[in-house]
Parts: sequence; structure tokens; C-alpha cells
Amino acid sequence: MSNPKVQVSQKSDPSKQPKPFKNDSARAFSDSEIRTRAYQIYEFRDRTDNHADEDWSQAETELMELVGGK
Repeated sequence: MSNPKVQVSQKSDPSKQPKPFKNDSARAFSDSEIRTRAYQIYEFRDRTDNHADEDWSQAETELMELVGGK
């Protein structure tokens, strides 16, 4: 008895797909510019540690708002 070959199509798993780059106004600024603003926020916060991600996000948001993005 012969076994028929079944062709299985491989669907891509969305969780394994590369994540798209942000395509927003934040990309209009270099990492250096964002880093500079994030450091200013850090200093304003009296150099309180453990907020690097928040400072970076706030810096991106402020820079986007500066150019009219939201």
C-alpha cells in the first residue's frame, strides 16, 4: 500500500516575524539627540537611577511633539 504524500503549507508564525521599525517622527532624531534629552531629564530628576527607560521614552515623546507628531 502506498502512502500518499501530503503537502503541508507552512504558514509563518506571527510571533517569529521580525518586529517592524517604528515609523514615526522619533526616527527623525538620532539616538544621540534622544540620549542627550534623556540625560537632561535624568539630571532634572536629581539623577535618580532606575528610570532610564522612562527617561528615554519621555525624551522621544517630547521630541516628537516638538515636530508636531503624537
